[in-house]
Amino acid sequence: MTFCSNCRAEIDEKAAMCPKCGVPTGTRDPTLQSPKDPGLAAVLSLLFSGLGQVYNGELRKGIGILVGVVVGWVTFLIPGLIICIYGVYDAYTTSKKMNAAEIPFKKADRADYILFILVFLILIGVFAAILLWMGLL
Repeated sequence: MTFCSNCRAEIDEKAAMCPKCGVPTGTRDPTLQSPKDPGLAAVLSLLFSGLGQVYNGELRKGIGILVGVVVGWVTFLIPGLIICIYGVYDAYTTSKKMNAAEIPFKKADRADYILFILVFLILIGVFAAILLWMGLL
């Protein structure tokens, strides 16, 4: 199923116009939202794992990827690297799908970014406390 780029109602893929708002498929009301930048989403996710997902409005997925990468890096190098690469790929493809109205458009709030940063800082604090407890720091 696809979604109307104007009102976000679920529509048939072959429909010429949205049955709810009457807007032809493939067009978008520019006042509703600005398109996502897939390249920016990928770069954000590369710099800080999960941040590209937050940019795409998927806070829970972003935090999940962040936690997965940190745990993957701490326990074994390869799982953290795999989750990191997946996060970059997911941020890029999700952004493209939102722009094509294949999935619902989500907008990130400042609160999402702040919460993500807080989770990041807490993870760093927990990791540092573990290293102190083990006598490695």
